[in-house]
Amino acid sequence: MSKPAEGVREGVREGASGGQGPSVRGEGTWVTAVGQVLGNFVVSLVVGDALQSTLDGARSWRVWNWPPFFVVLGLGGAALLRTPEGPGDQVLWPYLMIGTAVLIALVRVVGIRGRAGAQALASALSVALAVGGTVWVEQVRGHGEVDVAGLTTVTPSRPLRDGETLVVGVDGGPVRTHLRLGLRVEDADPDMQSCTPETRLALRLGGGPSTVDDVRSGRPVDLRLGGVRDGIRVTVTVHTDAGCRMNVFVDDAVLHG
Repeated sequence: MSKPAEGVREGVREGASGGQGPSVRGEGTWVTAVGQVLGNFVVSLVVGDALQSTLDGARSWRVWNWPPFFVVLGLGGAALLRTPEGPGDQVLWPYLMIGTAVLIALVRVVGIRGRAGAQALASALSVALAVGGTVWVEQVRGHGEVDVAGLTTVTPSRPLRDGETLVVGVDGGPVRTHLRLGLRVEDADPDMQSCTPETRLALRLGGGPSTVDDVRSGRPVDLRLGGVRDGIRVTVTVHTDAGCRMNVFVDDAVLHG
């Protein structure tokens, strides 16, 4: 009589263990699914859906896309560090070329797929644009415009009468072939006179015979330097009405060419 009872108890134990297995597995799967949903929600809040999609697609990145990307970044950084002082518009196009190169290289890195030939062409184009932009920056560095107004001196620094002269000196700055000089003339006694509209300047470079006459206040004059010069000297003669006293200032001085 004991064997049937033992069989019943064993059946009950087996039935109990068999019934709990699926329940435990189902509960674990449900908890995992909820965790994944909450995790994706938190990531989307922190980094945004677009970045999350990019990170999810990281497995499609290609190792051979990274060398062109790093080359483009290196060239762009070098061009940025070697950009000379001067008007920003002279490096606008080189910067646009380098920016386009970085964008194309980045698109290649994130694994946007296409034909193999088109992918190779995109990588080559990004490198070529970066090289071109860097070379352009070097060209501007060697021949572009450089503001040297802060390096100028005016001697003597006093009001001048008709026929008197002063010397504008430029000491320092890079070697260039031309100097664009802009001078401003103002009345020394504005309450007593109004001579600025009729005042003219004559500019002579380095004491030579070449003279630029009839220069009005604020009008820039381009002077050919004629070679390498350590210190640039421009003699300025004031032509104004009798009795007028005029102050002359350097408004703009740019080396270029």
